[in-house]
Amino acid sequence: MKRLTAFWLSAFFLCTTSLQAQSIIPERDSSAVSLFEYATKIPRRNNVFNLNLEMHASFNTFFTGNKLDEAAFRFNHIKLEAAGEVNDRLFYWYRQNLNQGNEGMELENLPESIEYALIGYRLNDKFTVILGKQDAAWGGFEYDLNPFEIYEYSDMNEYMDCYFTGATLAYQLTPSQELRVQVTDNRIGSMEDAYGVLPAGIEKPRAPLFYTLNWNSSYLDEVVNLRYSATAGEQAKGKWMYMAWAGHNVCSGPFDGYLDVMYTRGPLDPLGILTELAPAADEDEEGPVCLRNVQYLSFVAEMNYRFHPRWNVFAKGMYETGSIYKSGSSEDALPSGKYRTAWGYQAGIEFYPMADENLHIFLTGTGRSYSLTGKAKALGASIENTGKISIGFIYKLPLY
Repeated sequence: MKRLTAFWLSAFFLCTTSLQAQSIIPERDSSAVSLFEYATKIPRRNNVFNLNLEMHASFNTFFTGNKLDEAAFRFNHIKLEAAGEVNDRLFYWYRQNLNQGNEGMELENLPESIEYALIGYRLNDKFTVILGKQDAAWGGFEYDLNPFEIYEYSDMNEYMDCYFTGATLAYQLTPSQELRVQVTDNRIGSMEDAYGVLPAGIEKPRAPLFYTLNWNSSYLDEVVNLRYSATAGEQAKGKWMYMAWAGHNVCSGPFDGYLDVMYTRGPLDPLGILTELAPAADEDEEGPVCLRNVQYLSFVAEMNYRFHPRWNVFAKGMYETGSIYKSGSSEDALPSGKYRTAWGYQAGIEFYPMADENLHIFLTGTGRSYSLTGKAKALGASIENTGKISIGFIYKLPLY
């Protein structure tokens, strides 16, 4: 009898507590409210500290050629981000990618996993200074998107490092026109980390830096937007690489699309893609010697159609080439000309269940096909077409 009485009393209190909880705790259908605010019912009164967890997870089926290679769950991105404004002028940003290792890189003395570790100061309404680890101020809209929202990058953005320590001066010419002048490192580790096995006679530069001029603008009430940049950097002593990136975006009603054109060339292979096609120099080497005088050209286009407030469909296409722009004078130099062409195609559908759009569910399909010229095949190179079907979620969860 005592046990029965205790049971009913416990059930009564549980039921009462449940009813009280339902009447007190609001339904959390928007992640505009952080978990801290939701749990404590204490509203945030300032923007000094914001803590976010970025997640991109999916179930993927990978294909090589026409055969299924693997089907598995995968966490593509998981990142911690802390950002805020100390006052009206001073702000900061820290973000770490937990998918990458924490081994310190030689040049910058930072783990590769740290993407942002910066402070910024607004001198006035026109000028802003940014110091610390930051993204390179390159053009293009694929590059400008948050990486954890990308299903698959073009080769140019996939292979190019983009987070470096340095300084940026931003000048707001008008509300719709911005110029940025930036100086950063052009690698985060040693030359071997950046380029692999180095050719003979290559010397380390005294100032391994990128010098970038970036121009961002918008027109017709932000219907048309442009992101252009030009970059130069000394890869080795007396050997300079150059990049020019141009992004064009049109956003009108339910349609949002962009076209990026990206070009880079360097006396050492800037991306390492063509170097991967070459055989190793000898059995003692860990890989092939970095190729000389390599250039890459990329065209990337994407179109989104928001046919419903919570539904979006998109299609993306990529066309990219890798070439030797000048034959070298050494015996092992390769003849000039095109070596590799890559096509990429992607389509998908996204569902946004929450009003603030921090969370969305997706289904995407991606294909990559490749063509090697006779010059590449003469090196013994071969490459197979690939495909991928993914279903998963992307969520920027505000913790505080």
